[in-house]
Amino acid sequence: MRYAEWWFWKFPQEFRNRGIEVKVLGERAANEMGSRRGLEVWFSDINMSIEFECEQIKEYRLLDIRDDDVLFHADLSFPGLFHNVLFHRRPKKCFAFCHATSLNYLDYFSKDQKIKFPIEQATAQIYNKVFVGSEYHRRKLDFENAVVTYLPPPPFLSPLGTQEIDKEYDLISVSRPTEQKVDKGIEDEVEQCFGPIYRPRSHTWPEYFFNLAKSKILLISAWEETFGYQIIDAVINGCIPLAPNRLCYPEILPKAYLYDNINHLCDKVYTILNNQIPMASLVPDILCKEQIINFYDKILTEMCE
Repeated sequence: MRYAEWWFWKFPQEFRNRGIEVKVLGERAANEMGSRRGLEVWFSDINMSIEFECEQIKEYRLLDIRDDDVLFHADLSFPGLFHNVLFHRRPKKCFAFCHATSLNYLDYFSKDQKIKFPIEQATAQIYNKVFVGSEYHRRKLDFENAVVTYLPPPPFLSPLGTQEIDKEYDLISVSRPTEQKVDKGIEDEVEQCFGPIYRPRSHTWPEYFFNLAKSKILLISAWEETFGYQIIDAVINGCIPLAPNRLCYPEILPKAYLYDNINHLCDKVYTILNNQIPMASLVPDILCKEQIINFYDKILTEMCE
């Protein structure tokens, strides 16, 4: 999945950069399955996901676990098969990063909350600490061992280089067209005032970044969000994000880019389109925040404690 694949490589790289010996479970299988699946496909199918987790379990069972080993689980979004093995055989220190759970409002798994979330709560207790990306998520999940570490830095700051890209569209929406991710009423009213919203369906990362880069404003109207990374995507590609004043967005975006209702949103769109608020003012406000710059050091500090 999107962030899991980034961090499958990024977490080990950052830990190694800080002098820590890292063994990645399933590294060979990930490479092989990535080639088999193809780069144009963002999500693995369920059979491939189970196959991958089984490969990780095989490798884990063969490890000679020492007393000073630390297990780090980079994606605790959905408890799978691995936790059943981990419950019976684990080092003294185990940590995980949790992106989301079945508590996501209107998510595909939200219908299973009564069954699934208690399993997720119990699974979280296997770990010494579970890291989450915002205070919003900490309050919502209410895990006793949750620690807020905020967002990680983007894997790359300038995916399109330094080239200037002409702005072809005033407004863009890149969210999945589901009730959870898009408020259709909001988008319809915005279109009545400002014309069509560009809704591309990108098939590769470069295509996705390019679509953001040639748009002036990213419109977000989600009722639930796992991490808020669309904001980072927009900022690093020169697109101004506008998001509702709820969920994790107030912890990421300055107040000037949050809206409370449709009238508030339309006022902000009008201001940006007519006054051309410079993107340069957003970059330090978001990408240079201390909690983003020091994300991996914060993780390691919490693990060392």
